[in-house]
Amino acid sequence: MLSPAEQKQIKIVFGLIREASSLEVVRDFLRDRDVPITAPNWDELYTKRVLPALESKKLEIEDLSVLLRQVEEYGKQHIFLFKCNPADAQKILKRARVEAAATELDILERLSIPLHLEMPETPEIVDIRLEEAPNGSGPISLTVKACETRESSKLLEDKWDAASSQRTKTYQITKKRAISIAHLNREGLLQIRIASRDTSTKYHEQLSAMIQMVLKFIPISVFQPVSLSKAKDTLYYKQEDFSGVIRYSTTTAMNDFGISMNLAASNLSKDLSEDGGSSAAMKSFMAQKGFVTGSNIWFIMPDDSNRQIHVYLSGELHEFAITATCTPGEYSYVIEKILSLN
Repeated sequence: MLSPAEQKQIKIVFGLIREASSLEVVRDFLRDRDVPITAPNWDELYTKRVLPALESKKLEIEDLSVLLRQVEEYGKQHIFLFKCNPADAQKILKRARVEAAATELDILERLSIPLHLEMPETPEIVDIRLEEAPNGSGPISLTVKACETRESSKLLEDKWDAASSQRTKTYQITKKRAISIAHLNREGLLQIRIASRDTSTKYHEQLSAMIQMVLKFIPISVFQPVSLSKAKDTLYYKQEDFSGVIRYSTTTAMNDFGISMNLAASNLSKDLSEDGGSSAAMKSFMAQKGFVTGSNIWFIMPDDSNRQIHVYLSGELHEFAITATCTPGEYSYVIEKILSLN
């Protein structure tokens, strides 16, 4: 029998999964664990399938926590890449050091039990994970997860009172839960993944806040940004090599005179590389000391050509964005491809 505290936690976790995922994804998760999946909607899936499976111990609360990680930590993010010496990374990953940092911040329990929050009043670290090598050689990665509540406003009404010379504006305030991730592997690659905003393309403030939040765990002073300039150039100069692997929607370039050129497909379903005329124009521009500043591309998944992951390579030199949610495997494929271009 589930305790009242467990029931409360399960309800929160399932609600977060519901916000971040789809019925199809949750059904696949249940199917893999031999839990019946027939249910016409979220409510019945929860009451008739998930809760009974938890009561019978066919599912554990930890299973739902793992699913939540999978559905809310990948995609709809702006990713910033940094690198440090592997020797420094391995020092940072030492368990005793991570535990000491967590103890200093009074969040040591996050190493064993994630905190599931819906709309925290202030940003909080909710999960800390050290992944150990299968051969027992020590930690191979550190993941620190932060949760915050964001607010956005939409103008509903703008009234001008001529008699009083006063203007009154009424806004609709919307709150939204946002997850950001810092992930460091023992090779020294640091990814800081900031949840995308609806109304902004600049993430300097959010990046700085996340770096500050995880500073006890990851001392940013030993890291350098990983410039993606070479990857952008490779994407342009070797387009033919990526046929069937990458589809191009937009390419933006600039030259030493500050002149920019932008090529864009008529819609996101078209492939820019199929148009010889625009390719020739860009080639001529690039020949005069041009360099690529941004690419709007789609990575075609190798096991399903209909599944394509939309990526922007623009913004800061070490920044790229994945515009929609994806699986952990799809995310790994995309970042490995981007790094291989670099």
